[in-house]
Amino acid sequence: MLNSSPQAKRLSDIRDALKCQDLDALIVPRFDAHMAEYVADCDKRLMWATGFSGSAGLALITQDQAILFVDGRYTVQVREQCPEGLFSYRHLHDQPLADWLKTTQQRGLRIGFDPMHIPASWHQELTEAAAESHNHLIATENNIIDQLWTDRPAPIADKARPFGEEKSGEHSAIKRQRIAAHLVAHDIDVLVENQPDNIAWLLNIRGNDIAYNPFINSFLTLDREGGVQWFVDPQKVPQDLTDFELDGVEICAPERFLPAIADHAASDKVLGYDPLFTPVAVQFAAGESSQIKHSRSAITLTKAIKNATELGGMRDCHKRDGIAWTELGAWLHANVAKRFAAGDPITELEVTQKIEQLRAQLFGFEQLSFDVISGAGPNGAMCHYKVTEQSNRALDPYEIYLHDSGGQFADGTTDSTRTYNFSKTSPEFCENYTGVLRGFLALATLKFPQKTFGHHIDAIARAPLWSIKKDYDHGTGHGVGHNLSVHEQPQRIGRAFNDVELVPGMVLSIEPGYYVAGEYGIRIENLFEIIDLGDGFYGFETLSYMPIETSAVLPERLTETERDWLNAYHQKCFELLKDQVSADALDYLKRTTQPI
Repeated sequence: MLNSSPQAKRLSDIRDALKCQDLDALIVPRFDAHMAEYVADCDKRLMWATGFSGSAGLALITQDQAILFVDGRYTVQVREQCPEGLFSYRHLHDQPLADWLKTTQQRGLRIGFDPMHIPASWHQELTEAAAESHNHLIATENNIIDQLWTDRPAPIADKARPFGEEKSGEHSAIKRQRIAAHLVAHDIDVLVENQPDNIAWLLNIRGNDIAYNPFINSFLTLDREGGVQWFVDPQKVPQDLTDFELDGVEICAPERFLPAIADHAASDKVLGYDPLFTPVAVQFAAGESSQIKHSRSAITLTKAIKNATELGGMRDCHKRDGIAWTELGAWLHANVAKRFAAGDPITELEVTQKIEQLRAQLFGFEQLSFDVISGAGPNGAMCHYKVTEQSNRALDPYEIYLHDSGGQFADGTTDSTRTYNFSKTSPEFCENYTGVLRGFLALATLKFPQKTFGHHIDAIARAPLWSIKKDYDHGTGHGVGHNLSVHEQPQRIGRAFNDVELVPGMVLSIEPGYYVAGEYGIRIENLFEIIDLGDGFYGFETLSYMPIETSAVLPERLTETERDWLNAYHQKCFELLKDQVSADALDYLKRTTQPI
């Protein structure tokens, strides 16, 4: 049975191709050429090769093994999508590929990789690890997966669109001069940039190359005088650029990107790029004798701190998004039990369609900001679950339902999660739900000093769960862009060390969770902006406004501070939304915002 599956056929084809190219193994990352979390359909090579659809991972395919490396968000999902008879599994961070390369007993392996799809930092680490076991990484001239993928979708060819100063709060020319000044201060001649959200922010453009992400896949260099070369498919550039802010920008074909890097290096220019998000092909093009400074992109750091226009838009779109969330909660509570009893249950897919319909009625809505995570019962335990026709589950009133979704609006990006129960829940669930809520409230109410980093405060959100010997295997918070990526670098809250200070103007999620495989998932998520509280301290100001379900909360577990914040939050939800929602939703809003 397994041997006749599409995955088995594709693994066999890959292995045959490796033999033809005198290779013993192939690294297949989730990344595209832009090291992006979200990729276009034409760049989903890992999914084509293995069936795994998660947003983080990689595969090592040898002649006798196919190993999938995924993080804690996907430990359940990977086993459902990629059968154990064909694949084995390792943790992306706790059991990384580098460890496998160091410890394998095989010698003399020639391990192929596409240098446009492996970050420079990975290449160095993997090369050193392979050398320890006397194996070798070999850059391929062409992508082996692309050669086999005969029905590979064509890239999106939609035109770029302007996102001018009135929306972005700052003219592109001013942004370019700010970044150029940073280069001068750090003795860099040319910044190499390949992150599409950074390029969209810098040039004040948006696009449709990737679902849910309003930007154009392209590359860019910026010199210390502010001059820009933008390497982009000419089909994506409108003939009339009147409404764009591209004066001083030279538009070049993408094929010129790597030769341009070689030209800069040959002219003894000091190149700056982020090794975590730049393909090693850039390093190869520059050559071993080039002058390179590895550091986080100045655009990444500057973009993370939102200006007044961006923050105003984020606040406004979240208030509107709260209308859709409140209507959804009212609809779920009114219909889940009733339709289940009638034999016509609401399904996960139906809820994904419902929330998009509700958002489509809101001013400025453009598209969802990611695939809706609509997880009923055990599907909610896969924290980045994506419902399909095959997995589509009915919402049972005696099961838990987890919903995580967001929108791209003309003035900002939203992302929130709520966990719903439609009947009395078990004492264990109430304890777990209260632990997650207390972790959320612990950060929401936190005052922290300057020079605080995300890893400093992660444990504060986990402590209530740790007290009952529970935990979750994902980060606690991620950055969010302004009409850009819903997962924005570099700000984050998590266990891993992060060298970026949390400062006012940054937008982050706070989203602790807890998951019981085969039963349910719990997550509560709002977006927050960091604000200055004075006296050298910062805090979180909520952006998201929609009720947090409280029927499963154990009130006696909450501190006075936690209870006061929750009640004040619900009072503000009511005041903001009471005149914006339908009569049915208003009844729901009144019930769910009562003081606890």
